[in-house]
Amino acid sequence: MYNASVVPYKPKRDMAGPAIDSNNDIVPPLDYSFCRLTKPTDVYDETPRMNSPRKVKTQKAESGKSNSRCLRLNNNALTEIDSLIEVASTLFEKPSDIAWLDLSFNELTAINPAITELKNLQILYLHGNQISSLAEIEKLKSLTNLRKLTLHGNAVENEENYRYYVLSILPNLQELDFSCVTRNDRRTAETWRKMGHAKKKKNKAVEN
Repeated sequence: MYNASVVPYKPKRDMAGPAIDSNNDIVPPLDYSFCRLTKPTDVYDETPRMNSPRKVKTQKAESGKSNSRCLRLNNNALTEIDSLIEVASTLFEKPSDIAWLDLSFNELTAINPAITELKNLQILYLHGNQISSLAEIEKLKSLTNLRKLTLHGNAVENEENYRYYVLSILPNLQELDFSCVTRNDRRTAETWRKMGHAKKKKNKAVEN
């Protein structure tokens, strides 16, 4: 009689903590989307949009500031975000803990250095803006906790080897433009990075 071998079931290990996104963050985002903002300080004249009533934690601390770790400024008319950190410090109990920033569908032409002051940022949405230079992505290198980034809908996505360039600059990304980063993506990005460095060295040697 033939006996089929049985592979014992092994439950998946729990994640270290909940992902910071719109679906399972237990404190709702501070949401100023669709408010026709042209600069971050315009939020002072607005009331944040209401979120799902099923959220279990209170959104405000005793100080009156938000306990959230998420800020949504998407679908506005932002052309600059110089006052981002000032606004975050005014609205959030712990602005340094902001982990998710949504700046999608605005009119930004560059990646403002203010974003890099949010050292715990894990998710950054920049799709649907007017960023055209690959050099702008270099500014995000200091965000070592960044795991999700969107840039599609910007002119920069039309640059040759765009995806591999981004992954070579930000090797810790798990998702780019809502597409999971695969092992093959990482291998190709690493190869592309090495080839790029070799070309730069060769050009420098020729110049000298």
